[in-house]
Formats: sequence, C-alpha cells, structure tokens
Amino acid sequence: MIDNAVKFLRDRFGIEIPGEYGLVDRGDIWIVAKELLDFDERIRVNRYGIRLVRVFKKGMKLTTSGAQVIGHLATKNVVHLEKWEDVVKLVEGGNVVGQFPVERGQVIVKYGDDIIGIALYDGVKLKSQIPSSRRIGLKRE
Repeated sequence: MIDNAVKFLRDRFGIEIPGEYGLVDRGDIWIVAKELLDFDERIRVNRYGIRLVRVFKKGMKLTTSGAQVIGHLATKNVVHLEKWEDVVKLVEGGNVVGQFPVERGQVIVKYGDDIIGIALYDGVKLKSQIPSSRRIGLKRE
C-alpha cells in the first residue's frame, strides 16, 4: 500500500517524499522520521508520526496534517487563496466559489506561504475538507 500512496502523492500533487522521512502502513499511511523505522520492535508503540494518507476502498486522501507537513513540496493541484475572507470560509467548513487553475478533485489550499489544508474542487467551488475537530471561527481582517 505504501507504493500506492507514493504514486498517489506523485501523480496528484507532484510530491516526492524526501529521504529523511519514512512511511509506515498501519491501514492508513503514516509519515515518520526515518530514524523511527529502526525503532526497537520489542517495545510496543501504538502510534508514531503523522497520518499522511487515509486509505479507502475507492482511493486515497491526503490528510490536512499531512498537507501541512509535506504540502510545500507540491508542484501541482495547489490553490493559492488571495482573500482572507476565503480562508475564513474554508477554516469554518464552508465553500469558496471560483475558477482555479487546478484539476478537479482533492487540492492543497495555501494562503501566502501557509498551508491551510485540503479542499475538494469541482470546477466551480472549493469544498472544505478540514476536519470539524480542527475548524475554528476566525476574525475577519
């Protein structure tokens, strides 16, 4: 499954996983510091690293946390928001209407140099994929 996740990240976002990271398959794909791959297996570890990709029967999804760790490496399907109001809409779980030069489907959303998270683009609007547990109300600039 790790090979499938690497292919998904490369094909969808143009992301190549840097050598200092390792990937672990625990049903979903987790990204860890490479040193942790040699962790003593006699010690039980439930979780380490960050969930990078969620694996579903019909495909994969880059997680918001994963995007915030490696999204800066993306060379395609990245939406650059210019209006703070649009950032607020997405972070609050809403949609942003607009035409963006990306493929339909999952996209990484940025504001300036910051990775905001993940959205689905249908050709007309961005639909927030930020988990409800991480959504917040923001002050409008």
